[in-house]
Formats: sequence, C-alpha cells, structure tokens
Amino acid sequence: MTYSVQQIKFEFISYVKEFGGDFREWSIGVADDAPKALFEINKVDPARDIWLWKPAVSATAAAMVHAWMTGRQQAHAVAGDVASGASVFMFRKTN
Repeated sequence: MTYSVQQIKFEFISYVKEFGGDFREWSIGVADDAPKALFEINKVDPARDIWLWKPAVSATAAAMVHAWMTGRQQAHAVAGDVASGASVFMFRKTN
C-alpha cells in the first residue's frame, strides 16, 4: 500500500502531536529501504526512539513531503539510503 502526499503529511503531523509537538525536534529523510535508513544509517533505537515511515506513491511525492516538513515545519533533514526514494521516514531520538 502506498500513501499520497496529503495522507503522509496527516500521519506525520498526528505523530508529532501525539509524541511531541515541536517539529524541530524531529528528523526526516527519504529512502528506498526505510528500515535500513532508520536503523542502520541513522542509528535509531527501535526500542527507545520514536519513529515511523510511509511508502509514498512515487519518489516525487516523497520529495514533496520531505520539502514541506523541512521547509515549513523545520524538521531536520537526514540521509536515507539513496538521494531520492519513494518512502518517507521520520524519527525523534530520546535523550
């Protein structure tokens, strides 16, 4: 199943509101392999950190979500497993 730009934005906004309302504390990236990008590349701890990913309908859609989250919402851009991919991932590391 893939998600539209608006569906992913809604999911991410809901997640941030539920787990911490300041987007500047969150990091976002795009990837073909979101689990690899989260857990191997960005060293997200699946037991301690807060994370999610959504497969977008296309790499262009994923890039649109990423641009909106980093531009308008000021989330931090992080590396994925490729420069452009069709999945969007987001996380907030715990202290």
